[in-house]
Amino acid sequence: SVRDFKELKDDLDFKATEADRAQDTLQTLESDKTKLRSDFQKLEQLETKINTEMVQLQDKISKMNEELEVYSDTGKLKKNLDDKRELLTAEKQKIFGTRDASKANLEKLQTEHDEQKVTLEENETHVQLTNLERKWQHIEQNNQFMKDFIATKSQESDYVPLKKDVKEQINKIGTLLQQALAAAATQ
Repeated sequence: SVRDFKELKDDLDFKATEADRAQDTLQTLESDKTKLRSDFQKLEQLETKINTEMVQLQDKISKMNEELEVYSDTGKLKKNLDDKRELLTAEKQKIFGTRDASKANLEKLQTEHDEQKVTLEENETHVQLTNLERKWQHIEQNNQFMKDFIATKSQESDYVPLKKDVKEQINKIGTLLQQALAAAATQ
C-alpha cells in the first residue's frame, strides 16, 4: 500500500540520513584518533626528554653535593692551603738559594775570565801571535786576490780556442781560393 510505501520511504530516508551522520561521525572520530595518536607520540617524546633532563639534573645535583661537602669542610681547606703555601715557600727559598749561588759562581767565573784576559793581553807571546795572525790573514787575502787575478789573466790569454778558429777560417779561405782558381782555369 501507499502508506506502507511512504513509511518505508520515510524510514529509508531517515536511515540514509542517519547513515550519513554516522559516516561523518566516523570520519570525525578517525581524524580525532589520528590527532590523539600524534599528541600521544609528542607526549612520549616529551616524557623521554624530561626523563633525560631529570637524569642530567640528578647527576649535576650529586656532583654539587660532593663539591659542597669538600667546600663545607673549611678546616680541611685551610689546612690544604697552608700545606701548599709552605711547600711553595720552601720551593721559592730553594730557588732563590740556587739563584744566589749561581750568581756568585757567575761573578767568580767572570772575574777569573777578566784576570786571565788581562794576563793574556800582557803576555808578549800572545801579542806576537795576535800580530802574526793578522799578518797571516792579510797574506791569505793577498794570495786569494792573486789566485783570482792569475785565473782571470789565464783565461784572457788562452789562445787555443782563437788558434782553432783562425785555422778553420784559413782552411775555408783556401778552399774558396782553390775553387775560384779551378773555375778561372776552366773558362
